[in-house]
Amino acid sequence: MLKQTGSCEDVNFNEQVEVRERVEAMLQKLQVLKSRISELRAHFEELQKSLYRDHSSSFRCDECGCTIEPGQEVEARNFSEKTHNYHKECFRKIWSQ
Repeated sequence: MLKQTGSCEDVNFNEQVEVRERVEAMLQKLQVLKSRISELRAHFEELQKSLYRDHSSSFRCDECGCTIEPGQEVEARNFSEKTHNYHKECFRKIWSQ
């Protein structure tokens, strides 16, 4: 009458092995993604630094006309999408008036 399919221990062991294999596969994929993210982040930072070097050398302050040194720039945009670049001190003077 009752059909015997196998013991519960065999089924649980097989399920555990299958789950463990899936988890290990997911962990391996996660490690690959983490390393790829690290590579992309390093590449992005390198590109950002080179872009910053290229732009910072060509920026001139719209207030005083001098070249803006790296780390001393403020970029302001108005509603017409025109960008203005200022030294931090020049920008403070403009907005404190």
